[in-house]
Amino acid sequence: MSLLNDDQFSTLKLYCKIDQDFDDAVLNNLIDAAALGIARAIQSDSAPANFISDPRFLIALMKQVEEEYYQRGLTSDSSYRAPLANGVEAIVNQLRAELSDENETS
Repeated sequence: MSLLNDDQFSTLKLYCKIDQDFDDAVLNNLIDAAALGIARAIQSDSAPANFISDPRFLIALMKQVEEEYYQRGLTSDSSYRAPLANGVEAIVNQLRAELSDENETS
């Protein structure tokens, strides 16, 4: 089961300027990995499903997937992991702060 629904997946492909389908399996793997990385950056024990309904998370995910999609193959080092894309860290920090605020008030 994919994290993104069909509309979200189509939007992500438009954002990344990908109009072919032959890379969809690679793209889905990048989505899963990036979503988990972003969710864990927000809170270490969280899952992407906890945040996918927040449009900021979806934007962060699109930014990160685009970065990783176009950076793949640029290095021969298999341990290379693209850093958080420009703007993703700010979204992570905002969501992390809101989550912390919620935990303090409950």
